[in-house]
Amino acid sequence: MNRKPKKETDTNKQTYRIKRMVESVDRFLNGKARRPYSLREDISRGLKDAQINPCLNNAVQDIDNMSKEVTSSCVCKESIGKFEDMFNNMLHTGQSLIHRASIQEPKKPHKKYRNINKQNEWLLENVFDVYGNYLFCVSCITKILDVHSSRLRRLREIKREQANAPIRQMRKKDILKERARDIIPPENITNVLDWWVSLDNNSLVDLREPPKLHHGSSNNSKKKFLSIFLDFVDTNSQPNGRQVGSHGPLFFFCPKFDRINAPSKSEVDKPDQWKRRSLVYEFNHTLDVSESISNGTAKSWLKLYRPKHAISPQQTDYCVICAECQEQKRRAETTCNRLQQNGNGDEERMRECQTLAESYGLLLEEHRMEADRELRYYRQQANKSRSSYLRIQELQDKKLRTKEDNLLLQKIIKDTTFTLSLDFQQSKLTPHWGYTAQPGETYYLRKLSHNIFGIINHALARNAVYVSDELACAAKNGDLTISFLDHYLHQKIPSWVRHLCFYMDNGATNKNQYMVQYGMELVQHNHFETIKLCFLVAGHAKFDPDRLFSRIANAFNNNDVFVTEQLLTLIQNTIKPTGDCIHITNNEIIYWKGLLANKYKPLEDIKKYREFLIKRDDDGKVAVFQRKCCYEGDSVHKVLLKEKVAASLDIRKQLKKYSYLVKGMSPKLSDEKIQDLCKMFDNCIDPELRPEWLPVPQSVTMKSPATTGEPPSAMLARRHREELKKTKRKMT
Repeated sequence: MNRKPKKETDTNKQTYRIKRMVESVDRFLNGKARRPYSLREDISRGLKDAQINPCLNNAVQDIDNMSKEVTSSCVCKESIGKFEDMFNNMLHTGQSLIHRASIQEPKKPHKKYRNINKQNEWLLENVFDVYGNYLFCVSCITKILDVHSSRLRRLREIKREQANAPIRQMRKKDILKERARDIIPPENITNVLDWWVSLDNNSLVDLREPPKLHHGSSNNSKKKFLSIFLDFVDTNSQPNGRQVGSHGPLFFFCPKFDRINAPSKSEVDKPDQWKRRSLVYEFNHTLDVSESISNGTAKSWLKLYRPKHAISPQQTDYCVICAECQEQKRRAETTCNRLQQNGNGDEERMRECQTLAESYGLLLEEHRMEADRELRYYRQQANKSRSSYLRIQELQDKKLRTKEDNLLLQKIIKDTTFTLSLDFQQSKLTPHWGYTAQPGETYYLRKLSHNIFGIINHALARNAVYVSDELACAAKNGDLTISFLDHYLHQKIPSWVRHLCFYMDNGATNKNQYMVQYGMELVQHNHFETIKLCFLVAGHAKFDPDRLFSRIANAFNNNDVFVTEQLLTLIQNTIKPTGDCIHITNNEIIYWKGLLANKYKPLEDIKKYREFLIKRDDDGKVAVFQRKCCYEGDSVHKVLLKEKVAASLDIRKQLKKYSYLVKGMSPKLSDEKIQDLCKMFDNCIDPELRPEWLPVPQSVTMKSPATTGEPPSAMLARRHREELKKTKRKMT
């Protein structure tokens, strides 16, 4: 009595799916449903064709017969059950698991964190067919694999989108193993493995685009901090001198930043100075206590809005102090680690090494912070100089100036300091083949060198580039630097300027006693009231002339430059309209070292100081006030005028006597270089471009050809080769 109702119940369970399938097919054929229940897209297309073509009724009848044979017993447990352990063991491993566990350690110390992405990829590949239909019962999947139905519903939509995703072609050799599931074989292929093996490496294969497992953006959006973050990045970065269009970064962050990520939870106990070397940590300090951005947000913004900014690498910004501190720190840390590994090391010695390593780390951090502050101060002075000049222009252009305007104009002129940046570029050699291929025989020949000196006037927002070849001055020296600067000050600076500030690097051509003595001479004869010489931290001087030189180098590398006139034209076309290119000859280069030595004493310990302020002291005498830093510290007073020389002596009246042309200090090219230049101009360059100072063809005496006799070394080498061949033959 109890078994019959049970059988009837089983029968009802068996016929429910069949009835639902038949009803869904009828609804689909009548146009009331988009797709039949649990039928693939190709079968549904066949049903439509069967409705149109009566010849296909037999196929539809076969489908109905197959559906009626469905029994109540499913094989989901046998099919999916063997993957249950593998699916549940798809967990996060490594550091990601440690970090996740540390977040909830007091509450859930033994919690296992599933790798959702990996599980979703497995479900997409094994639970659905290529059209997004279920291969197993939904109830069985959720029960066996412990997966929520909403998750399966979302994955099913992704699979359907994947089926309709665009298809692109790739060569077989370029397809990764992870993309094997996205390969679409041709319709007429029955054995996919044989088809894949038979393909050539260069054969084109259709690939379906992989599905996107995540959609939308984070709920914790930080867009309100985007503009603040970009301003922070621009303020704390400098151009590195690379040419525009380069694949590498064009800006480096300040030297104090050596990473982007903020300190992790395991680094909480480290000193604050070490933490502030992080870009994200320092930016979060500028926000409110309750607000911050994450490492991922900062990297995403940098990649999207500032892709050409990067952390400054040590090898491109070499500094002696940085290298020494890092080396000593590593040495002390290595010694301490070895003592710990031995097990019987002296604890006092270990503490000394550890303290020494920390001390060098702090010294390195202070040095980087100092370089960062100095670059920031340099930028502030440049902007201040520009704003003051614009204010002066505004008052001068005013048609109806009042008495107050005139007083204000005089006050601003009196207080305005013209800030200039000076530097030498790498020498350029001519003839140079940059656009066309260089002839092979000219690669190792000697060429004519040109010295290039750049001046950035931050007040006028104009540049000047000075060029001189080695016929005027062989190498870069103090005479060349002062001659360029003297020409610029008397030709390009307005007459009302009373204060100057020069920023330079620590090269010997810029930082020398003659530059200081030249500034004293200008102040002594009231050309200017004060002159300040600032030398940036050695190894960290990435300032505005580098960007100017990158433009010149880019143009030079992509053009043919055979003579000096072409080089001057190239530079002028590159820096216009905000720059001028000026050619200096040996008649305009002055022997300043000998001229200044007649009036001033040498300046001692110049390497210890980075700022030299030249002005009149309380007694009215011109003196030098030097400091170890450009923006703070105490000054040291120095008087360099010789005791037996009058201060009123004007050495500028003797400039014509001390020119390189009159002194006969212009270098002469060697015979070998002249011969090499003649070879290039005779064989590879238009004769109309031949310089006048170069000898005419055939006038240069060539070296006598080598004797035809074979040198002994060649014979010795031949005999040695023959002996090696005989030895190899015997061995084989």
